[in-house]
Amino acid sequence: MLYCMTLSFFFLMICSKSSFLYPMNDWVDANCFFTMGKSMFRGKVLYVDLFDQKGPLLFLYYGIASLISYRSFLGVFLIEVISFSIFLYYAYRLLRIYLKKETCLLSLPVISFLILTLPAFTHGGSVEEFCLPMLMYSIYSMVLFLKQGNKIPKRSMIFVNGIMAGLVATMKFTLLGFWFAWMASIFFYLCFQKKWKESILDCIIFLCGMCLPILPWILYFGIHHGIKTWIESYLLFNMKYYPSTSHWIIKLLDVITKPIYFMAQNLGFGIPFMIGICVLLFDQLLFTKKSHKWMIASLYIFLCCGVFCGGVSFRYYYLILAPFLIFGVIAIAKWIEMIYHIEWNTSRFARYMIYITLFVTLCYYGSKNTMNFRIYQEKKNMVQYQFAEIINQKTNPTLLNYGFLDGGFYTTTGIVPNIRYFQKQNISDTVFPDNIKEQEQAIKNKKIDFVVTRTPLDKGMSYHYIPELRQNYKKVSEKKQKYEEHRYLYTLWQKK
Repeated sequence: MLYCMTLSFFFLMICSKSSFLYPMNDWVDANCFFTMGKSMFRGKVLYVDLFDQKGPLLFLYYGIASLISYRSFLGVFLIEVISFSIFLYYAYRLLRIYLKKETCLLSLPVISFLILTLPAFTHGGSVEEFCLPMLMYSIYSMVLFLKQGNKIPKRSMIFVNGIMAGLVATMKFTLLGFWFAWMASIFFYLCFQKKWKESILDCIIFLCGMCLPILPWILYFGIHHGIKTWIESYLLFNMKYYPSTSHWIIKLLDVITKPIYFMAQNLGFGIPFMIGICVLLFDQLLFTKKSHKWMIASLYIFLCCGVFCGGVSFRYYYLILAPFLIFGVIAIAKWIEMIYHIEWNTSRFARYMIYITLFVTLCYYGSKNTMNFRIYQEKKNMVQYQFAEIINQKTNPTLLNYGFLDGGFYTTTGIVPNIRYFQKQNISDTVFPDNIKEQEQAIKNKKIDFVVTRTPLDKGMSYHYIPELRQNYKKVSEKKQKYEEHRYLYTLWQKK
C-alpha cells in the first residue's frame, strides 16, 4: 500500500491542478464542489440552502478537504492521493492473479501514467475520479471469485460490493449500471446452478450493503427537513434536465460509438484498452469459460449504458472507463513475461525509483495541465486572487458568481454564498429558468455586495446581463484570462 501511495502522490502531484505545484484548481466543477462542501461545514444545508445536482458524498469529501485547507485545494489533493492509492492497490491485487509480483509493481506506474494524462482526467477532482476505487474493487472481487472457481460467492463479498454501490449512489447514480450488471451476473450465475435460495438471499444482502452509505444521508436530510429537496435536486433534476430528447436508437448508438471515438482520439490509452476487451472476449488468457467472459463484459456494457444513454457527455465522463484498462495491461504484461524474464534482485529500490521517475517525467509532457504550473502562472496574476484581494477589504462581504459556473472566487475569498443559486448551471434558461431568475432578483434587490461576471471574448460566444447590474453596481476591476480553450473578460462589480 505504501508503494501505491507513493505512486499516487507523485503522479497526482504532476497531473492534478489540486496539487501544490499549481496556483489553484480553476476548474469550475471542482470549485463548485468545494463551495458546496465548505458551506456544509459552516451551517448550510446541501440542496436546501445551496443548489447543485451532484451527490452529497462528493460534497462531504470537499467539505473535509476545506477543514485541511480552507482557501486552497491542498486538502482536495490529499483526498485524491488517498482515493487513487486505493484504486492502485486493488489494481495490483487484480494484476497479481495473473502476473508475477515484479511485473505487477512495474505495471502500476504505466497504469497511472495512462489514466492521469487522459484528457478525461481534466483538471483533477472529478466525481469519476473519486469513484475509481469502488469500480476497481468490484472488478477485482468479481475476477477473484470467478478464478477461484467457488460455486457460491462469499456473503461478505456481496455485502462489501453493495457498500461500493451505495457509495457511488451518493455521488453519481448514473454509474450504478455497473453494479446492476455486477449483481445481476451473480444472480443468474447462481440461478443456472439452481441455487434459487442463495440467489435471492445474495440480492437482499447486496441491497442491505447498498443502503448502509445511504442511511446517514437520509438522517442528515431528515433532521434538516430536506429529503424532498434532496430527491428533487439530485435525482429528479438529473433525470429531467440532463437527458437529451434523441430517439432511443440514437442513444444506443451513443453508447457504442462514443467510447470507441474516445479510444481513437487517445490511442495511448485506447490501444491497450481495446486489446484487453478483445483478449477478454476472444482469448483464453483471462477466462476460459464464455459465461465468465460475458459476466465481466456486462459490467462494461451496463456502465456505458448508464453514462452515455442520456445523450449528453462531457470529456470527464470517459474517465470512469479507466478501470477496464487493467485487462489490456494484463494481456500485454503476460506476453512480455513470456518473452523476457523480469526479475530485479539487486539494487531493486534504485531501479524502481529510476523507472517511476521516468514515467512521472513523461506525465509532465503528457498532461495538458502542466502548462499551468506555478512557474508559468503565479497566484498574484490570476483574476481569482486579484478580485479576492479587493473583495476581502470589506468586512463580511457577500458575493455572487453571476451567469456562469463557479469560477473559484468563493474559494479564494473564503466566502460562503448567501443565495441558493450561487452559480449558473449548464442548463438553458428556457428549460430551467429558476436558476437565473434568483440571481437576477438578488442583483435587482442589491442583496449582494460584489458580483463577478464572465464575458466570452471568442467569436460566436456571448452573454447578456440585466440592465440593473449597471444601475445598482459599479465596475471595480476587469481582467482577461484564459480558461480551458477560451478567453474571457472577468469583471468585478461592487454595490453602489
